[in-house]
Amino acid sequence: MPMTQDEFEKMRERLEEQLRVDVEMLYEAHRVKLRAFETIARAHAELHGEEAPAPPARGRRRSVLTLPAAPAAPEPPARTRGKAGAVFDAVQAVFDQLPEEFDKNDLHRALGFVPNRPTLFRALELLQEEGVAIAKPGLGRIPTRFRKLP
Repeated sequence: MPMTQDEFEKMRERLEEQLRVDVEMLYEAHRVKLRAFETIARAHAELHGEEAPAPPARGRRRSVLTLPAAPAAPEPPARTRGKAGAVFDAVQAVFDQLPEEFDKNDLHRALGFVPNRPTLFRALELLQEEGVAIAKPGLGRIPTRFRKLP
């Protein structure tokens, strides 16, 4: 059954009202983000003994493009080659802390760091000779599950 003109107009009004509400929510979220960013910029300036950015004049909307740049993130440390067998030794050291069935993510948490992937799996292959079996092979983004053997 086709829509009548009256039904069409009511639906259009509801859609227009929903658009207005959505735009208001989006604008308010943007304002909250701007206030948070300005707070961070002021804190950064105070920490480094710089002059804090001036707040925008009342009633005047500040463009996103005029905001001060966010502080640059520190560069990650360069990778260094570790001592031979260090990852295997670390895995053995935390082995008792692992659950009966575990995956690489559990191992990362127990180790407190994320080792090089091939090195970690080489260590797990060595552990398979000493009491670890593959419980469920990984598939795509699902990691392989390992099980401790008695």
